[in-house]
Parts: sequence; structure tokens; C-alpha cells
Amino acid sequence: MSQPEEPTTLLDPAILRATAALLATQTAIGRLIETEAVAPAGLDPTIADLMVRLDQAPGSRLRAVDLSRQLLLSPSHISRTIDRAEAAGLVSRAPDPDDRRAAQVKMTPAGHAALADFAPRLTGLLRRVVHQTLSADEIDLLVGLLDRLEAAARQPRAH
Repeated sequence: MSQPEEPTTLLDPAILRATAALLATQTAIGRLIETEAVAPAGLDPTIADLMVRLDQAPGSRLRAVDLSRQLLLSPSHISRTIDRAEAAGLVSRAPDPDDRRAAQVKMTPAGHAALADFAPRLTGLLRRVVHQTLSADEIDLLVGLLDRLEAAARQPRAH
């Protein structure tokens, strides 16, 4: 008489499937961005991401707390990243006119030059990987689905 087989995995592969695909895609695209766009410019990937966020921000300025939220970094980590970018001459801090206790981070001319160096490679890579792979409608659908997942992940957990 044979004994029932023990399950071979503790986690249901069907439950993990979407998240595994999402994280694998994020990792693959992140590595591609780092090797093909950021590294040739001699930039640290986190500093490059910070500069992209500043480029896209209204007035090309953000408070450290906003950068921390956007980059998903702790306040101490974002502070050290800003310090390194500032030491490299890529960003500067300026008083926040709306909050005397806070400072805004903005790109310097050297930061703009560094961004101008890697931006064409980044844009070309994103066109090749995303825009030549997916239609405009698929991109809209993907962005909508990812926004929903992000919103769900940010919701406080009910006890």
C-alpha cells in the first residue's frame, strides 16, 4: 500500500505566475537599461534614475521626500544618493519656498549634460523593447493593469 505523495512545493505556482513574470521583466529591463544606457555614461544607476525623475518633475525640482517615494528608497538612502550626486556636481539643493524645513533637489548644468548623454540610449532601448514589442493599446492596457497592482499593493492591509 503506497502512501500519498507529499506536495513538492509549498507555494502554488499559479499564484506566483504573474508576480514572477512581472519581477523577471523588471529585472531584465533594469539590467538592460543599466548596461546599455547608464553604464556607458559612467553613472550610478540610482543617480541616473534620480536624474530621470528630476527631468520629469514640474520645474525639474523635487523634495528629497518625494524622490524617496518615487524611487522606493528610505529617507536615509535617498539622502546619501543625493549627497553622492551633489558631490559629483550633478544636482544641487535649494531651499523649498513652500516649506522652510525642506530643500528641493534640482539638476545642475553638469547633470543636464550627463542626462543628455544617456537619454538617447535610454529612449532607443525603451522604443526597441517596449514600443516595438507592444502596440499603443497594449501599452495603455499594461500601464492600467500595473497602476491597479501598485494601488492594491499600497493599500493598508485589513486585519
